[in-house]
Amino acid sequence: MSRQGTGRSVGRGKASFVDESLFGSGKPGASPTGKTQTLTLEKLTNPNKGSPREEIVTVTRSDLERMLKAPMVMTADDIAATRRDLQAKREEAQAVSKARKEKMLRLAEEAKKKAPETETDRLKAAANAKIKTRAEYLMEEQEDAVKHMNQMMLYSKCVTIRDAQIEEKKQMMLEAEEENRRQDLMMEIERIKALEQYEVREAQRIEERKRGAKVLEEQIQERERERIRQEELRDQERIIMLKEMERMKEEELAQQIERKLAGKALMEEVAASNSEQIKRKELQKVREKEEDVKILEYTRARDAREAALAAEKERIAREKEMETARLRAMQERAADKQAELDELRARRYQEAKEREWRAKEKAAAERQSAMQRELAGAREAQKAAKIRQRAEVARVEHDEFMRVLAVNRAKESEELSQQATTMAIHDRYKNELLAQIASNEERRKLERQQYLEEGRRLREAAEQERLRLQEIKQRKLGELTDAGVPSKYRAELDKFKVGAH
Repeated sequence: MSRQGTGRSVGRGKASFVDESLFGSGKPGASPTGKTQTLTLEKLTNPNKGSPREEIVTVTRSDLERMLKAPMVMTADDIAATRRDLQAKREEAQAVSKARKEKMLRLAEEAKKKAPETETDRLKAAANAKIKTRAEYLMEEQEDAVKHMNQMMLYSKCVTIRDAQIEEKKQMMLEAEEENRRQDLMMEIERIKALEQYEVREAQRIEERKRGAKVLEEQIQERERERIRQEELRDQERIIMLKEMERMKEEELAQQIERKLAGKALMEEVAASNSEQIKRKELQKVREKEEDVKILEYTRARDAREAALAAEKERIAREKEMETARLRAMQERAADKQAELDELRARRYQEAKEREWRAKEKAAAERQSAMQRELAGAREAQKAAKIRQRAEVARVEHDEFMRVLAVNRAKESEELSQQATTMAIHDRYKNELLAQIASNEERRKLERQQYLEEGRRLREAAEQERLRLQEIKQRKLGELTDAGVPSKYRAELDKFKVGAH
């Protein structure tokens, strides 16, 4: 080991350098506590060079020792032990924190109890107590046993009310009978009064009837006098009407005479008019005969003109037929010449078609021969291409086979490596599983102890619950007693066992 300046060399490399102050030496500049030392990057890289602006890193002694130690590979047991240590430390810290918190809460409660209580605190405490009591009461009412007791209380109250209603109904029936007897007596008194009133009304009605008969008799006499007076008036009216009818008959007779004279004069005028009309008709007949003669003469002249016109038309038609026959003969002669020309043209057209067909057949034969030559060449080229293609396919298949073989070998090697790794992992998992089984067994033992403790607490809670329900039962019996429910209806609730539900 060599010394250089104020530093100490660690290891064999010249570049490795550790400051003496890191080991708590008594030289000037050392830390007074000895827990942390200053290690400069500049001194580690170049111990002879000093710089006022060097980068400073603070390293504790435990970190330095950890860095100097050789690295360790932790197994599954080491990891589990480390985890248990960390869990134990965490639980210990939590227990300390919980104890500190409980102590602070306890001190706060004691200070609150020692402090003088104000009026606001008393009112608030009373309100909270009232709310708590109400909440406890409502929670008790929601329990099945309490609900069953409430049902029995309700039944007791209902039957008590029913008995009261039955008693009240009996009393009402007695009162109704008494009222009916009183009503019967009053009705009898009213009936007697009504009979007396009826007799009085009957006597009054007889008296009224007598007065009415007298009035009717007077009215009949008055009507008879009125009838006689009306008859006299009607007789006078009939006499006046007869006189008026006589006058009207005389006037009607005078009017008939006047109408007869007027009719006679009218007949004479009609006769004169008929005579004049007959004369006009005879004159009209003469005129019609003259017109018929004129029409007959006109018809004869017209027929003569039409006959002459028909003869002229017939002559013209015969001349046209003769001209048509002449023209038809000329057309037939021209048609014979045209037929000869058409036949000549047809022969020439047929010869041209035959020459064209022979040329087409020759060209088709030449094309067929050329196509056969081209097809033979294409077949030869296709055979050569197939041979080359088969050789190329064989080469490609060989290359692909070699590539697949290499890939399979590499894959087999990789699978062997993976199997070895998997076996190692399985062994590690097996060890971890055994450790976990042991931990679970210990945890089950602890849970069993907790289960037994929980059973004891539940039994104690059940006993407390039974006592609480018994107290509720006694309170409800007291409520029924205060409500005036008879003891026979309280018996069911009194016999109810609070622990049976």
